[in-house]
Amino acid sequence: MSAGSVYQQLLRRPGASPLERAGGTDDEAGIDRGLLMAKLTNDIRYLEERLGTRADPDGLARLMAEADHGLQEVADNGEQAQLVRQDLAGLEAVVHSDGSRPVLFVEDDFIDLGAPAAATFAAALSRVEAEVRIACQAAGRVNDPTSLLGYQGTAWAIGEGIVVTNYHVLAAIAAKASRAGGVFTGALKEGITVDFGAEVGGGPPGRRFPVVRVLAVGPPGAPEHAHPTLPGINFDGLDLAVLELGEMNGQSFPTPVQVARADDPATHGALASRGRSVYVVGFPGNPASTTPDVFGSLFAGVKGVKRLTPGVLTQGRGEAEDDLRGWIIGHDSSTLGGSSGSLVVDLETEGKHVLGLHFAGVPGRVNWAHGLEGATTELADVLPG
Repeated sequence: MSAGSVYQQLLRRPGASPLERAGGTDDEAGIDRGLLMAKLTNDIRYLEERLGTRADPDGLARLMAEADHGLQEVADNGEQAQLVRQDLAGLEAVVHSDGSRPVLFVEDDFIDLGAPAAATFAAALSRVEAEVRIACQAAGRVNDPTSLLGYQGTAWAIGEGIVVTNYHVLAAIAAKASRAGGVFTGALKEGITVDFGAEVGGGPPGRRFPVVRVLAVGPPGAPEHAHPTLPGINFDGLDLAVLELGEMNGQSFPTPVQVARADDPATHGALASRGRSVYVVGFPGNPASTTPDVFGSLFAGVKGVKRLTPGVLTQGRGEAEDDLRGWIIGHDSSTLGGSSGSLVVDLETEGKHVLGLHFAGVPGRVNWAHGLEGATTELADVLPG
């Protein structure tokens, strides 16, 4: 599916016909540019008030021009739209602000349901607020004082003092990292911690723990199954690492999340199906990102803070090309560099089962996570219960 067709579907007016041809007017394409641009302006004004700072004027002018140009390109050409990076940045700002795929700042372990961009998902998130809070508390930023941004990705609590992240995040916080037969070799850098606060405004204190040991790593995958165009991507492997945290006096580890399991008699390992509503919690902010960080370009101080991004599963286990093991699920939540290691959580039923570990994506809203129901055997030693 092309980026143009993805954005055309996300931005079409409610009730607009799905049969409208590409190349029509705004009205024929079901895209109301005026309304969408007004929503974008409204969302930015809301963020200025909420964050207590004004958006960078030059960045704002550039973003508005990019958004308008991207909308015109999709309205004119539909799935054949030729979208460059600047267009994607503008379109991402629009889908964030109109509620199609919002990016919501986590504050005090939840989101502001009154945010204009939250409207589409507010009812679903408020219905399972207690479970969303557990997921938000469980997400931590992997701090690396030697890195440019001060952190490398996201990890989340899977057990008491135990977190899961990507292997490529582990490789970034270790020297001479390698893995073979489920065994990690290498040395963790000094000062590596996981911070479960790190929200806008600083977040709750006393939630930072040192990483003391690597407990397990996923297999790398056979070389012949490496992705032909994306370096480091291999659907035959698990981009996964399990880390142990050290205790800190007076601090409690976050409550572990509940991971979807293949051997659960209530679900039979079938939760991660295409079309299922999900949300992702993590710490976007790297400029080398899957999706342009439109907020980071406008507001200083929002990089590397905890955010929640709703979406849907676009691929169930086994549906992605070359997913021979049933370890991959696709989703369309907005993710950025730094989102590596984020947890992908079911928003339906109780809203608490973690379905996936986000590990990669490419521009045009194609994002991949490891479907944890398919990896139950590999995670047996650390899965609660």
